[in-house]
Amino acid sequence: MKVTLNAQSDDYTYVHGLLVLTRYAAWAELILIQMFVPGVSFLGHLGGIIAGLLFLRLKALYSGANPLRTIIRGLGHALNWPLKFVNCLFLRQRIGGRGTVGGRQTRDTSQMWRCQGCTFDNSCWLSVCEMCGTSRTDDVLSSLSSTDEVQDLSLDELRCQRIQRYGR
Repeated sequence: MKVTLNAQSDDYTYVHGLLVLTRYAAWAELILIQMFVPGVSFLGHLGGIIAGLLFLRLKALYSGANPLRTIIRGLGHALNWPLKFVNCLFLRQRIGGRGTVGGRQTRDTSQMWRCQGCTFDNSCWLSVCEMCGTSRTDDVLSSLSSTDEVQDLSLDELRCQRIQRYGR
């Protein structure tokens, strides 16, 4: 941090009593600390200085705002693509549960059938609607309970109840 913050400075600063250019203060501190405190990690501090210099070089070569962000984002994309690939493989073999309710069609409709009771688009592999349980060839209300209250519902009332039940 000291290297990156003081790289452009032309001022002088005192490092433990020595007057040095501010841009070289990190190097002076490295040498002085190693002389007076030998148990401190030399490689750790040297690595920090080199990392600061590397960041400044990358920033000078790159015209964008932050080269480190670009490097980390690229690394994230490189590590993420195998997971997306595996996820895509397993989702294509899924048989049901990918329908939509009403609205526009974005999928291949030859692979789907629309339920007459709730307008849910089901997979052609299914014979019963996943949303309301209506059979593919049955009447609209045949799969519901046989009480008079349910059989007296109009199609619009049935849709309103579905919206309230499933939040859609």
